[in-house]
Amino acid sequence: MSGIFDTTALRAGRQHGRVSYEQLLADGIDETRIERWLRDGRLRRVHHGIYAVGHTAPSHLADYMAAVLAGGESAVLSHASAAHVLKLLRGAPPPPEITVPTTAGRRRPGIVVHRVRSLHVLDWASLDGIPIAIVPRILLDMAPRLKPQDLRRLCHEAWIHHRTTPRQVEACIARNPSKHGTPSLRAAIGADVTLSVLEDEFLGLLREHGLPKPRTNVLAHGDRVDCHWPALGLTVELLSYSFHGSRAAFEADVARRRRSGHVAFTYGDVFERPAMTIAELRGAINAR
Repeated sequence: MSGIFDTTALRAGRQHGRVSYEQLLADGIDETRIERWLRDGRLRRVHHGIYAVGHTAPSHLADYMAAVLAGGESAVLSHASAAHVLKLLRGAPPPPEITVPTTAGRRRPGIVVHRVRSLHVLDWASLDGIPIAIVPRILLDMAPRLKPQDLRRLCHEAWIHHRTTPRQVEACIARNPSKHGTPSLRAAIGADVTLSVLEDEFLGLLREHGLPKPRTNVLAHGDRVDCHWPALGLTVELLSYSFHGSRAAFEADVARRRRSGHVAFTYGDVFERPAMTIAELRGAINAR
């Protein structure tokens, strides 16, 4: 008896503690034994035909695995939940979203189900045992629901964490030519992006004073930098004082950077001393 349950527990261990009714039957567990395990607590129903095995500790990965199992054999984790797992979206884990072919899957409370005519084999992979949409497919799925700035940031995170390129996105679009949001995604994938109010204000100052626009949040000399003018060989860092003991200590640190030849500006430089900041930046640009 214990050996049979050990087999189930082993399978569940590969699936974040979740198994499906069909998998139990495939492992030789009959309906009578399933009901007995439900009564004695070895199984706990999380969706119709989907069970937690053993522990009941909360886990968003277990929730996502359960959602995929509930969608059937062809289901994959997708959209916002997949974006969260792949570090494209921050914050609390969003509700499970799955994508299934139109002929598969049933409605499930608590799960957002997206049905597609077909799901190309190149549009999904497996991560920690969870079938999941690949990053370009996630971008394509998310494009219709995001504002342009938010979509640019999503594309930026895709590059930072997964080195996702416009070429990879175009290949995914070619596999899915009828997807909505394609023009928005094409505009976003190669665009510069700002990641803070400080960056937005700094770029506004440049426009106001007729200074050339930099590339933002790009790789330069192997490092990600805030602002970069490739033709000028100039890089500017816009620095937060969040990790300093005080604002005074942070400002002193930036002053030391400048004395060492680095161009760096703080919140105070941009918001409180814009004229001095523009004068310094104009001098750096003219020097090049």
